Amino acid sequence: MADVAFSTVWQPGDGTQWVKWGMTDDDFIAADNEYFPQGLRVTSLEFHEGRIAAVWRPGEGTQWVKWGMTDDDFIAADNEYFPQGLRITSFDIADRRIAAVWRPGEGTQWVKWGMTDDDFIAADNEYFPQGLRVTSLEVEDGRIAAVWRPGEGTQWVKWGMSADEFAAADATYFADGLRITSLVVDHGRFAAVWRPGEGTQWWSAGRGAVDFSTEDGAYFARGLRIACLSLHDDPVGAYRYPWRGGDSYTVGQGNNSPAGGSHTGVQAWAFDFDMPAGTEIRAARAGTVEWLQENLTGTFNPTKDVGPDNTPFPDGDLRNWGNAVRLRHAGGFTSWYFHIQNDGVLVAVGDEVRQGQAIARSGNTGRTAGPHLHFQVQADSVNWGPSVPHTFGDACEQPASGATATSDNAP
Repeated sequence: MADVAFSTVWQPGDGTQWVKWGMTDDDFIAADNEYFPQGLRVTSLEFHEGRIAAVWRPGEGTQWVKWGMTDDDFIAADNEYFPQGLRITSFDIADRRIAAVWRPGEGTQWVKWGMTDDDFIAADNEYFPQGLRVTSLEVEDGRIAAVWRPGEGTQWVKWGMSADEFAAADATYFADGLRITSLVVDHGRFAAVWRPGEGTQWWSAGRGAVDFSTEDGAYFARGLRIACLSLHDDPVGAYRYPWRGGDSYTVGQGNNSPAGGSHTGVQAWAFDFDMPAGTEIRAARAGTVEWLQENLTGTFNPTKDVGPDNTPFPDGDLRNWGNAVRLRHAGGFTSWYFHIQNDGVLVAVGDEVRQGQAIARSGNTGRTAGPHLHFQVQADSVNWGPSVPHTFGDACEQPASGATATSDNAP
């Protein structure tokens, strides 16, 4: 499951949440048998390359989960559960096999799959005036599946969108008081349902497991829970190496290595990239310039003897960082760039920068043993704090100390 990508929506929620992926059938059964007696129910069920992913959150009452069903198997199961007062709360199709979760519910329910675009439009035009709304949407190989259940208010359903089209649609609908209630990615194209909602919403697309876990942990701490989850191919790192695409530099420290280095504890996931002073530093991710310091010239080399020409800065003194820039990104994450050369900051506070835009030139200011760039990511922090795990580039890399890192940022 190393190549699995997570596209996820987080919205306000509370209580326990468990997320597991890459499960075999037996793994899932064991997990559900553990969580069900704790009052947790499956709120999202996904399949990718024969493995199961699921989200459990607080719930009550009966629950049935079935997967690997043929069309006839699914019809028989739904015909059995519907009269018992159970309705479909999660629905997935993978390799033409159906998976579904049934939980207590009431009222009308319609389920259709294998639909063309026109088929879906015709069905939704029929059911919407009856007070039914799409509660689950799936797309496999260009064919649409959907579940309609009682609901009210505005509904927008779009599919076949690029990532940019999806982002634009969500920006428009969010401002109108709508939130994403279903999300799926099929062969790089996005499909989604928006319905009335309120409060915070964050989403990310195509994250690898490391970046997904980091985001989910940060959002959970802020009172958000997974509302939608779609698994697909081709994960991409949340960040790009912070220099020109095609150029390579050595990792001085990274991923809690080497042993005895300074990148431990709160800096365990920070990186030092060895590069000549004056190297153009580029934004690792689009964001806003939130803070900077420039025009510092002092350097303290911790590997040399202390003396008049090599005086340490006090602990906690911002001069230890040298000239620096902090960018704030969607979802509250921040990236930090340290040891920039004197007069080497190329942006101003408040600037909106795109990924790959030049923001500074590397240097040797602050507490440093030689010219390099210190880079780290933090979660929703305006002060120095714990770095968080993240990956770089199309290959979702987490380079170790001594590795050569080649950028696929802007050329």
